[in-house]
Amino acid sequence: MNLFFRLKPVTMPWTATLKWGLSTAALFVTCAFQNAVPTGLPEPDPETVLAHYPKDYFRSPITDNIRLTGTFGELRDDHFHSGIDIKSTTGSVGQSVVATADGFVDRIKVQASGYGNAVYIKHPNGYTTVYAHLDRFAPAIEKYVREKQYQKQRFEVDLYPTDGAIKFKQGEEIGKLGNSGSSSGPHLHFEIRQSSNDKVLNPQLFGLPVPDNVAPDIRDMKVYFLNEKREVVSNHAFPFEKRTDGTIGVVGDTIELAAWRVGFGVKAYDYMSGFKNDNGIAAIQVMHDGNVVYQWRMESLDFDETRYHNAHVDFPARQRYGAWFHRCFVLPGNRLSNYSGNEQLGAIPLYKEKTGRVVIKVMDAMGNTSKIAFWVRRNSNMPAVELPAHKFVMPFDVENRIDVENLSLVMPKGVLYETLYFNYSTSGEIGKNNQYSLLHHVHDAKTPAHRYFDLSIKPQGIPENLKNKAVIVQKGDGRPDSWGGAWNGEWLTARVRKFGNYCVMIDNEAPQIAPIVFDPDMRKKASMSFRIRDNFGVEGFADGLWYRGTIDGKWILFEFDRKNNKLTHRFDARTAPGQHTLRLLVRDDRGNEAVFEKPFTR
Repeated sequence: MNLFFRLKPVTMPWTATLKWGLSTAALFVTCAFQNAVPTGLPEPDPETVLAHYPKDYFRSPITDNIRLTGTFGELRDDHFHSGIDIKSTTGSVGQSVVATADGFVDRIKVQASGYGNAVYIKHPNGYTTVYAHLDRFAPAIEKYVREKQYQKQRFEVDLYPTDGAIKFKQGEEIGKLGNSGSSSGPHLHFEIRQSSNDKVLNPQLFGLPVPDNVAPDIRDMKVYFLNEKREVVSNHAFPFEKRTDGTIGVVGDTIELAAWRVGFGVKAYDYMSGFKNDNGIAAIQVMHDGNVVYQWRMESLDFDETRYHNAHVDFPARQRYGAWFHRCFVLPGNRLSNYSGNEQLGAIPLYKEKTGRVVIKVMDAMGNTSKIAFWVRRNSNMPAVELPAHKFVMPFDVENRIDVENLSLVMPKGVLYETLYFNYSTSGEIGKNNQYSLLHHVHDAKTPAHRYFDLSIKPQGIPENLKNKAVIVQKGDGRPDSWGGAWNGEWLTARVRKFGNYCVMIDNEAPQIAPIVFDPDMRKKASMSFRIRDNFGVEGFADGLWYRGTIDGKWILFEFDRKNNKLTHRFDARTAPGQHTLRLLVRDDRGNEAVFEKPFTR
């Protein structure tokens, strides 16, 4: 790629022209970036948005100052973040978490992953607050949960106490801040939902004491060449320039692009006052010649729509080099309801004879705004559109089916966000490395799939006695991931939700059980713990590891921390002093079992 510069007369400060030479087409890039200016959220403005929510009803869920390590609507793998993450003040578990308002416990959920230990409190004003990743519950909740876990003989429970059975006043402790579930460090995940429909709302709109007068930081930008359906033909990065006076820009005053229509993308993060953490932004607005052509605002979120996140972001950029780019246009198969604007939905038409004005605003929940402004027109040197190399064409708005030798793919409408130029090939050798099929390269992992689709593979050479151990696995870096599988004649079928490399393998290996804390003499130990692990990871509808622990034949509670593959049993009055026998059984998706059975003294 060759870069060379050409200065032109300018009409505003900090402008010039950058001519960007590409191998297939000339891309002329010139633009001007303005300072961050706090101008508020896109229509409706911050005052209008904030007026919808009570500002003096909910207090902080912690007793110390709030520091956010995650914001509402923040970009996460496969979903938008549905709450705010409040950092532990001490850096460890155990900090007090309190009810933000009077209410009763409507739901208690205990999971090995996900939200971990979570409490849902329903309030008389029509809202429900959620407190997740707790280390432990308040005594009244803890007693109720333990009784139900022993009654159901399972660790993971989803409980709905009778309305009003467990009440809390504002400021009363409901539990301790923790690291349970899929948490990557001690923090509180806090949500506010509408009780009537479970729609989750941005907690920062409710007047919580979160000091923030810092505008978002725009770090990178991309331009996407689009076809008439708003599908991406190609994309190119914008080179940023940070000047000594603090402004950000690119040399130039007008963008000339060799495309009929374009969309833009930005990589941006937000900070709160006094605490620098890369948090997510809350809104983006794009204006073209004074008209709003695109708005995305995370005021609320429907859980049924959260996976459209993969259409909102530049998914290939995330997969290739870990970058989070917001698309400032809507892909045709994206049904997320957080967008507004006009019928262009962010696709900006270009004209040779007319220069258009583009303004992009990036905002946080408190209305602090950073703004980019530039001019754009079409370059007459239009390249021929070259489709990527492909085996099949899959339109996004119909069901697609592919049948080739030893592989069948059935994809319902709604799997794709735009037309896919689908590639397929095979490699490897049957019979090597526990493979009973070729390795089927089903396009690539840089393309998202919104819904599950059926993948069927016809394996070869599986002994009859091992057919019940066959699984469809996805191979990448590290151990294979099993998607399970069911037989339909000579074909093994699994429901999958990712593109990538698939084959059939045999899983006849038992899980592993490794003691962490266990000795014949447990009289001075408050708990015992074990690490359990399987030879395959688990995806989709395949079952994870099932386990059952007993002492002297009676079921005991083992808490499971899935991120660490750790089982922990905390001794209580159910285990009296004396001689006992522990038996721990672990079973995988294909019925392979491991048993740890030993005596101990308590």
